[in-house]
Order: sequence, then C-alpha cells, then structure tokens
Amino acid sequence: MEMMKKIINTTLGLVLVASSVFAQSLADAKKAIDAEQYQKSKTILKGLIQSQATNGENFYYLGNVYVKAGYLDSAKMTYNKGVAADAANPLNYVGLGGLALRENPSAAKAQFDKALSLTKKKDHVTLLEIGKAYVSAPKPDGNAAVAVLEKAKAINAKDAEVYLALGDAYRALQKNSEAFSSYRTAFDMDKNLLRAKVELGVLNKLSKAYPESVAALNEVVALNPNYGPTYRELAETYYYWANAQSSKYDERINEALKYYEKYMDLTDRSLESRERHATFLILAKKYKELEAEANAMAKMDKTNPRIFRYLGYSAYENGNYPASVQAMQDFISKVDTSRIIPQDYLYLGQAQIRIPGSETEGIKNLKKAVELDSTNVAVMSEIGKALYSAKKYKDAAATFEMAVNNPNSKTKAYDSFYLGMAHYFDYASQVAAKQTPDKTVLTKADSAFSYVIQVSPTSPDSYLYRARVKKLVDDPENMQGLMVPDYEKYVEVVLAKPNATAEPRVKNAVIEAYKNLGAFYQNTDVAKAKEYFNKVIELEPSDAYAQNALKALGSKN
Repeated sequence: MEMMKKIINTTLGLVLVASSVFAQSLADAKKAIDAEQYQKSKTILKGLIQSQATNGENFYYLGNVYVKAGYLDSAKMTYNKGVAADAANPLNYVGLGGLALRENPSAAKAQFDKALSLTKKKDHVTLLEIGKAYVSAPKPDGNAAVAVLEKAKAINAKDAEVYLALGDAYRALQKNSEAFSSYRTAFDMDKNLLRAKVELGVLNKLSKAYPESVAALNEVVALNPNYGPTYRELAETYYYWANAQSSKYDERINEALKYYEKYMDLTDRSLESRERHATFLILAKKYKELEAEANAMAKMDKTNPRIFRYLGYSAYENGNYPASVQAMQDFISKVDTSRIIPQDYLYLGQAQIRIPGSETEGIKNLKKAVELDSTNVAVMSEIGKALYSAKKYKDAAATFEMAVNNPNSKTKAYDSFYLGMAHYFDYASQVAAKQTPDKTVLTKADSAFSYVIQVSPTSPDSYLYRARVKKLVDDPENMQGLMVPDYEKYVEVVLAKPNATAEPRVKNAVIEAYKNLGAFYQNTDVAKAKEYFNKVIELEPSDAYAQNALKALGSKN
C-alpha cells in the first residue's frame, strides 16, 4: 500500500509538472508580451527554450522582449542562438534585421531577404513580422511597413494581426484615417485583440481629443478590467490633458498617476514596467516619487545603467546637485553611446553649473545638449539667469549667447540685455581683481545693448549700461565722449515717466548720467557743464562732487 502511494504521488507529480509545462505555451508568452507583463513572458519563454531547445520561435519572441526592454545586446545574442538552434526558421533573421535597422538598413534588408527565402509561399507571418520591425524601428519606416503588410494581407486577409500592424504603420505615416480604419477592422475581426481597441483611443489622444480618448479607453476597461496597457494609455492621456488645461492640472495629473499605479499592479512591477513608470514620473514632474522609484529599481538591478539616469534626473530636481552629477556621469560612462539623449547632457550640465568649480564643464555639456537638440536652447535663458545671480558672469554670458542665437526665441531682447550685463560685469569684476581683461568683452556687451535698443527703444537701462560700457571703451587720457549720446538718451527716456526720480535707483542713475555729462563738457562747453551739475544739485543738494565742480567752473566763461 505504501509503495502504491509513492507511485501515485510520483505519477501525480509528473502529471502536475507536465501540465505546468504544457500551460506555459508560446501562446501564453505572446499574451503576456501583449499585456506588457515582460517578466512573466521572459520566464515562460526561458522555460520553453529549455524544454523545446530546437524551436526557433521561442528564441525570437524572447529576443523581442529584450528589444522592448532596451537590452539590445541580449536580443541579438538570443536571435543568434535561435538561428543556431533552428536555422530553417525565418523569424530570428527578422529579429536580426530589426536590430540592423537601427544602424545599417542595407544589412537589415539582407536579413529580411534571408527570412523570406526560408518562408513558404502561403505563410504570411514572416511578412507580418517584417512589417512590425519597420514600424518599431527608432525611425519608423511607415511606407516600407505598409508595402510589406499589404503583401501579408494578400496571402491571409483574415488575420486581425495584419490589420493591427497596418494601423501602426499608417499612424507612423500620420495617416490617422487609414490607421483608424485598420484598427477598427482588426478589432471587428477579433474581439480579443484589445490593443486594436486601445489604439483607437490613442488616435483620439494624438488628435488632442482627450475626453473622447478617455471614453474610448474606458470602453476597453469595461471589456477587460485586467488589461494593463489600457491604464498606461489612460495615464498618458490624462497627463497630456493636464498640460493642455493648466487650471485642471493637479486634478488630472493625480488621475494620471492613479492609472499608472493600476498599470504597474497589472504588469508584475517588473524592472521594465518600473522603467516606464519612471519615465512617466519625469513627464509628470513628480521628482520625489521618481527618486523613490529609481532607488527601488536599483535594489532590483544594481548594474542597470539606465537607473543612474533616473537617479540623476531626480537628484537634480530635488536639489542634490553633486549626487546628480555623479549619477549622470555613471550613466554616460556605462551606457552604450546610442542610448544617450540630449536631455542627459542637459541635466548633467545644469547640475555642474550649480557646483562651484565645475561651471565651465557644465557649460560644455549644455552646449552639447543644444548641439544634439536645438529645442534645449529654450532653457538656456533660465540657466543664464541662475549663473548671473550667482555672479558667474563669464559662464552666464556663454549661456545667454546660446539663448540669443536661438532662431525661435521669444525672449531674445530679454536675453540680449542680460548677455550685455553679463559681459559688462565680467569685465568690471576682472578689473576689480586687478586683472587685465580683454576689451572685446566690452565690444560684445555694446553689441548686445545695441540690439535691445534697436528692438525696444524705450528701454532706459539699455542706454544706461551702454553708456557705462562706452565710458570704459573710451580713452581715459583723451575722452572722446563715446558715452555722451547714451547717457543723454537714458535721461530723456527715463524722465519721460512722471516722478521717475522718486525711485532711489533711478534717481542715482540720473545723477550718474548728469555727473558724467557735466565732467565731459566742462572742458568743451562750460554752460552745458554747469547745466548738468546744477541738475545734480536739484536732485541731491549736498552732492560734494557737483558743488566743487560748479565752484571750479564759476570763474570760467
């Protein structure tokens, strides 16, 4: 009897193991991939590879998971193992071709041709997967995808996946009507193909029809409340909707975060889904939460360089600049150069300029960020102002230089004024430090103020600082009066405002102008000199300089 129990238990155990293996089918893995449950799909596929070592499809779909997660080296290795295990299976050649699209399109075509040469005439799957590869490339080729997918459709017009892929291809071409029709056809053909229904909501989001997008996505939730990608799209829709209407920002961004948490719960909180979450937190500017998520990811995988990016971004936004610099430098030094984006240099540079002694290096990285993506120049004005406030005038000037060179700038006059100020104070601070500054700094300052005067002739401070610059440019031993026109114009413009000298700053600047004008004219036009010094006395009766000048001029005609 005891022996019989052992036999029964052993047999039952084998049955359970067999049923477990059977349950973990390729179809289950595909379903998990579609649901963005990447950890689950990897576990299933690795198990299938162990039990079905010569089935190339298992390798192909595992490679696809690695691509989605950004592990391109692992993907390539997996596809090559698939080729070695099942050389007659075309799919791993498609996978290698998809990777080649990132760097060498001609090599990609060779891989696709190899895959097609191994494909039976009535098999449309290879064409379908090639079409998907063209769409999922970093620079999607919608036209190539449509051409291939139409061939797949000609072979099998009853596969809903073909229409889903066509929808993606048309969307890449920004042909939303064709995309909408393809997605709708895909869902009509297969009601279980929820992603097609989700993509209909995404098209509304892309058209900025946010209420319609939410309504369409909630229809998917009603069909299957456990399909994770729907909640990710709801989160992103609420994020864009929040930014489109600032008065509702807090309310909608909180909705977005709620849906993203739901997405995380349904996608096994794998490192991949956490990375998506971290990226979303950057978009939502939730940097405290980002730092917590980055630290949680670091515990899961201490060698993943992308985690350093999230740590670097969050540390900067939370004011921890040394930690940000360290994290960003670790990221840039460890990640493949193709994975570095302009934003990485922007964050590194911004953190460096806020650490004494590393400002110059920070400016270099900011320039790199602008060179790689000119839209980053939009933040240079803000960065320049921070450097200016910190009295880092040379670095501020370099930053404002980038800002004013932005052809799409809406603040060019403002930035030009601060560019001139930065150059002026850079020169003055060098003089104060008993250095011998290059006078080309003053030429640059003059040029900046001249631009402001040109576009905003009623801006008094531009005349004031240009006069100060001209005074420094002039020969102190033989003054040519270079400052005179701008001091005179400053007084004219600023005094056009009633009671302007009631403001102490303006009063002092007007007195400065009168004194300099009086000093210049005392050797060439005594009457004019007296007029200006008398104006000083009107504003400041006890001014000793003006009193003494008038006494000295009293005996002159």
